[in-house]
Amino acid sequence: MITVLLATHDGADTIGRTLEAMSLLKPPPGGWEIIVVNNASTDNTDSLVREWQGRLPLTFLLEPRLGKSKAINTGLAHAKGDLIVMTDDDVLPDRDWLCQWHRVAEAWPALDVFGGAIVPEFGDHPPRWALPRASLTVLYGQTPNRPESEIAPSDVSGANLAVRRAVIDEGLRFDENFLVGTQGLMGEDTAFVRTAFDKGHRVGFTPAARLRHIIHEKQTSWLWIMRRFFRYGGAVAWAEAHENQTPETRGPAFPRWRVRRVAAGLLHFFGAALRFDRTRMFEETRQQAYHLGAIKQALILRRQRRKLRPQG
Repeated sequence: MITVLLATHDGADTIGRTLEAMSLLKPPPGGWEIIVVNNASTDNTDSLVREWQGRLPLTFLLEPRLGKSKAINTGLAHAKGDLIVMTDDDVLPDRDWLCQWHRVAEAWPALDVFGGAIVPEFGDHPPRWALPRASLTVLYGQTPNRPESEIAPSDVSGANLAVRRAVIDEGLRFDENFLVGTQGLMGEDTAFVRTAFDKGHRVGFTPAARLRHIIHEKQTSWLWIMRRFFRYGGAVAWAEAHENQTPETRGPAFPRWRVRRVAAGLLHFFGAALRFDRTRMFEETRQQAYHLGAIKQALILRRQRRKLRPQG
């Protein structure tokens, strides 16, 4: 049996399309269930989800504490599947999505954690800026073109993440410090997969279990993109600090090199502005947002470590 698990916070704009796509899925061998966790929504998400009860093998839960990781952990406590597929409230899976996940789980018995393919669904509002593939991954979760294979744990996205029950039965859960509110720290999926990998669970990827990620028009705006890169910089700084942390570590070093990079980037930005080079101006602003987010997170981590340091 496969469990599909998703959390939604004020997802009324897309949750209906997602559940409609789920209703069209081919059932996998052994059957499936879907668990939707309403995470402190203030819109009409509740009524939209309840419309699908009876039409889907759906369990609807409420997690009043704001935070996506809290909601996912609540859902995990109710999951019955041997394979648990975690996704979002703004996705459109291919009709054979669950059948492919069943096949992959059977074909790769030595692997316990898997990422599936994600393709941005822009509709009639594609990005207004020339974005390299790496940026499409950061902004919209687009996965690289690669064959079905074992991969590094950092290359899995939470919008299409499958985990064997054995991993959950060991007690592994999502870090609830992540994604509290729309501006919360990103990277809960990366931290989860990294922890599973460190505990000895191998990770794989399949392009066959594919879904499309719905992109709103506002998510292609300059301001949204810069905010996203600012948050991404914070997630990278958090991951670097925790990866390098030891019991003797006094705290993460302040990233002076990032401050220098921001200063140099400002000069590059003004040079591009004088040349009316909009592409270069956009790229420099993107990099500054990323480095400033990392600097902010480094300062937060230093303050936290100082509070925890023994006095006297």
